[in-house]
Amino acid sequence: MIEWVDKEKVFKDPVHDYIYVQDRLIWDLINTRAFQRLRRVKQLGTSFLTYHGAEHSRFTHSLGTYETMRKVLSHFDRNFGWPSDDRMRLLALCAALLHDIGHGPFSHTVESVFQFHHETWTQRILIEDPEVSRILMRVDEDFPQDVADVIAKKDKFPLVVKLISSQLDVDRMDYLLRDALNTGVTYGTFELERLIRVMRPEGNDVVVKKSGMKTVEQYILARYFMYSQVYLHPVTVGSDVLLRHVVSRVKKLWDRGDAVYLVDELKPFLSRKADEISVAEYLELDEGVMNYTLQRWTRAEDPILRDLSDRFVNRRLFGSVDTRELKEVERQTIREMFRANGLNPDYYLSFQTATTGGYHMYKQGIKLVEESGRLLDDISKYSGLVRSLQPESKFRIFCPKEVLRGEGKYKPIRGWLDALRD
Repeated sequence: MIEWVDKEKVFKDPVHDYIYVQDRLIWDLINTRAFQRLRRVKQLGTSFLTYHGAEHSRFTHSLGTYETMRKVLSHFDRNFGWPSDDRMRLLALCAALLHDIGHGPFSHTVESVFQFHHETWTQRILIEDPEVSRILMRVDEDFPQDVADVIAKKDKFPLVVKLISSQLDVDRMDYLLRDALNTGVTYGTFELERLIRVMRPEGNDVVVKKSGMKTVEQYILARYFMYSQVYLHPVTVGSDVLLRHVVSRVKKLWDRGDAVYLVDELKPFLSRKADEISVAEYLELDEGVMNYTLQRWTRAEDPILRDLSDRFVNRRLFGSVDTRELKEVERQTIREMFRANGLNPDYYLSFQTATTGGYHMYKQGIKLVEESGRLLDDISKYSGLVRSLQPESKFRIFCPKEVLRGEGKYKPIRGWLDALRD
């Protein structure tokens, strides 16, 4: 390891107060081009169109995830002697810091059209980006792959994987608090320090003291409300649908050879498969690129692309109506009504089911442990509140608001949609 003259660096943070960097390795990773790119990728995708304060970045969240992991490891080390070696400590810290380094612009929306996954790109960046991999290899030559394997949830380091991705992980702990703060909602908060204090390592798992069950309930409730009220807010879902249709239209125009404005940074994603795109090319794509291009598309020759882009850029978003789950014949009827009124249903209509998850959304549990060390069952066996959190699904139709208002020629469509309500 390189001797570090400066023993500690700090970031002032609205969630953790201070974020402490005590390893030169971590500091140098933060200052790589790949990690700095996360300043130009929003944490909550299109949620800024719903909650105007939701402008925070993947950069701030990644630092927060690192700090949460640092606090957890400090607690585990002092009280339970884990991790027992410095390599494992650095593995956990690096995985926390870099877990989102492969995220693209606008969260998962653009991924769905270009058919790539941010976790795959995270793994590739850790191994293929020369700057990042070179820093990680200061530990040893296997270290970049080991960090990538944690992101891939492989079982070589199961406890580190649990701390990164599980029902009770440092990623979720930070983003719930950070997203609640930036959206201005209060029901997404919980006592982080207390939650960490009741956690303990147990073999390859993370368990919590039974005496801390109420703190865990608070955390689970915060997660439940954040999903139902923020992450799956119908305005945000409608914004995602609109943006996805913009990019889908561009892809359609490109595939059939029509003229469409494209910056160089976007061309690889339309002309090649994801595994044929280099890491260097991928890292050129951020929300600065997308926002500029969306602005250009508001003047596109293609009327559909021009209209959809203008709706997104100037916040004339799709609205939604709640209905029962529709049969395929009903969906086809609505599609034909749109087409008959001059709206291409491929771009102006979307059927979406949103499920606000209960406790078992992630198909993993949180086990309790007594002060004596006796391992107990899952928290749901002891908490009626946790058992009461059942998944709830809502089916919505998204389309332009003028259709939902029944303006002019769209009045019959609005009447038909009203008849579909429960």
